[in-house]
Amino acid sequence: MLSGRIVLTGICCVLILSACANPFADDMPGFDQLLSGGWLSPDEAAAAPPEPLYCYETIAEEDCHDRPLEGEGQRLVGYEGPPPPLRIDP
Repeated sequence: MLSGRIVLTGICCVLILSACANPFADDMPGFDQLLSGGWLSPDEAAAAPPEPLYCYETIAEEDCHDRPLEGEGQRLVGYEGPPPPLRIDP
């Protein structure tokens, strides 16, 4: 009797959690589509460019700086702003 309740409880939990899934997630617009969709007024679209940010891989968390690090192009994982020079020192 007890194992039947455990199975029934497990089935109920699975059904409840399956209701949390978003069946329309594949149809949602991407970030670029939202930005190009005309949501921003011309004044907001012409606002100041984003602050430059260059993030490098480390042993722990990413380390971000406001300017590119010289000779560390091989560790660059992402940037915002003008592209950095990607010279890789041997």
